[in-house]
Amino acid sequence: MGEGKAIFSVLAVNHPGVLLRVAGLFSRRGFNIDSIVACSTEKPSFSRLTIVVTGDEATFTQLTRQLLKLEDIVKVEVLEPEECANSELLLVKVGAVGMGRSPVIKMIQSYGARVLDIGDLTITVEMTGQSEEIDIFVEQLERFGILEMARTGINALQRGDLTIHDQEK
Repeated sequence: MGEGKAIFSVLAVNHPGVLLRVAGLFSRRGFNIDSIVACSTEKPSFSRLTIVVTGDEATFTQLTRQLLKLEDIVKVEVLEPEECANSELLLVKVGAVGMGRSPVIKMIQSYGARVLDIGDLTITVEMTGQSEEIDIFVEQLERFGILEMARTGINALQRGDLTIHDQEK
């Protein structure tokens, strides 16, 4: 089996230093993190890390085992991109002056994005969606001149009724 992307959904005890230990594990093993999102959960005592990694099945198995050895890691699930609901957030500032604003705003609206700010020379835009949609939107914005951009990385939950808190069945 070749290389692919996997989304690791990691439930951790909400203690200082957890994110640093996880990043250190990846660094020591020589694995690159494509994106990482860390946030609190519906239970204040837990944090969730959503980590996207490129590799093969053996890599994903090794990373799962290594993550579970870390202090404060409660559970690790490897989610296939098509088996989870996932989204990321894009904030982007593009050049738009005078009459040049109208085509920018039309394009923004056609992608379901929204205008957050209109400056004298720029428009700041927010869009959420799957990474592929965000990539296409960014490509379209490039003709207007991207001045600044920030992406959150993928955030994901398993599809269906099960949660990360459910016991293995």
